[in-house]
Amino acid sequence: MATQEELVERLARVGILTTQATVSRDIAELGLLRGTGPEGHYVKPEDGLGAASTAGREDRLRRLLRDLPLTVRRGQGIAVLTTTPGSANSLASAIDAVAWPEVIGTVAGDDTIFVALALQPRAYGGFAQRLARLGAYVQPED
Repeated sequence: MATQEELVERLARVGILTTQATVSRDIAELGLLRGTGPEGHYVKPEDGLGAASTAGREDRLRRLLRDLPLTVRRGQGIAVLTTTPGSANSLASAIDAVAWPEVIGTVAGDDTIFVALALQPRAYGGFAQRLARLGAYVQPED
């Protein structure tokens, strides 16, 4: 498939209804790049290029944090993040995608994210610092 329209048509043939706009957003989210040549197929870039790279994933999280407020609080072995209603899933997905060593995984609700932290003495501190550098508000500890 060389065009997004072709992909929409093929997906429709197998019962998946979508639009070109949705496919375009999904391609961008996946970090796919259009290959060169007459066919110009979409390809996943090598690490170090585009949104699929580590820097690209952090940039995506930075852009989300620029638009969505995020408060970070320490829990018992977890970090509790709060944001605006409907935003938790996007932020949790972006946090999972950056694959920081302090994070084991996330669970998102509507406006709250639980982040399971690695069993390292400074896991919360490292995680909170990373988020603060990207624009999150880290609640001071008592």
